[in-house]
Amino acid sequence: MTKIDVLVDLQFGSTGKGALAGYLSSKNHYEVAVSANMPNAGHTAYNDAGDKFVHKVLPSGVFSRNLRVIAIGPGSVFSIKRLAEEWEYLKGRIPSSPRLVIHEAAGILSESHKEIEQKTLGRIASTMQGSGAALCDKIMRNPGVIAGDREFEIRHAVPEVEIVNQWQWLQTFLSSGDALVEGSQGYSLGISSGFYPHCTSRDCTPARVVADVSLPMHWVRHVYGSCRVHPIRVGNISEGNSGGWYKDQKETSFGELGVPSEKTTVTGRERRIATFSRHQIEEALLMSAPYKVFVNFAQYNYEHTWAALEIIHKAHLGLFGRTATTMMGYGPYPSDITEEG
Repeated sequence: MTKIDVLVDLQFGSTGKGALAGYLSSKNHYEVAVSANMPNAGHTAYNDAGDKFVHKVLPSGVFSRNLRVIAIGPGSVFSIKRLAEEWEYLKGRIPSSPRLVIHEAAGILSESHKEIEQKTLGRIASTMQGSGAALCDKIMRNPGVIAGDREFEIRHAVPEVEIVNQWQWLQTFLSSGDALVEGSQGYSLGISSGFYPHCTSRDCTPARVVADVSLPMHWVRHVYGSCRVHPIRVGNISEGNSGGWYKDQKETSFGELGVPSEKTTVTGRERRIATFSRHQIEEALLMSAPYKVFVNFAQYNYEHTWAALEIIHKAHLGLFGRTATTMMGYGPYPSDITEEG
């Protein structure tokens, strides 16, 4: 039977899911890499040769030597131009020559979607990339907003692409081996997770990720949860604030931590950074039940790292009767990730 592993973010996003996906794909030799990305999130991964892959459309877990299919799910929203750029860059830089399969219901991003959000979402310091506006168009059943309606245009940009219906989509997975399903953004940015309106346009739980790639829940084998020692949020802008924190954490700064500032892949803004939250991680663990927890940016402050690990292990033990199995991240390369056992 087909088995899928699901990768989710346990905080506000930008925890290093791209790096983890790249590492897992190399280690676990998945045959399918699938995502339902939107343009409001970018994911970065490096291969062993040092090539940098920045994806807003394609999944990041593309380094398996057994990879047969790269799949874009129906819950995605993507720019056709960006798809073509990422696909072209991929060629010859990964160890296989996979098929590119796109579900016919995947959403298509247009410049008008960006313009709508730039006029309306500055007050919450949104990334304003058009994701929500594109989803609204899709919900309203407007013409020309899904991949099935734009097949000729997509094929012109990427001749190798296959646009498939739901039955063909499921058959693609049934005829392949294990798959890595990658989520975008983070649990606490979910539209239902308590930070509305300073949130994204959908929830970011394993259940939602699996729904966004339209696969059966009973195929799920493991969930991998990604977090960082110091959670971040996207930076504020003059028109608005990007949102608050949990009550048991406080905002700090990269300067206070003595590390270089970080900028988001999508907006280029300097990120906001805070202390680790027990409330956040317990809630996210409860919603995700991860098989393993990835703790990234451990090198920023080792004292804080050990304190965060203690919170994670105690929370996991209380929720599931066992301490968490952890993976540690110390940098952007696969060799910077260590794993228990």
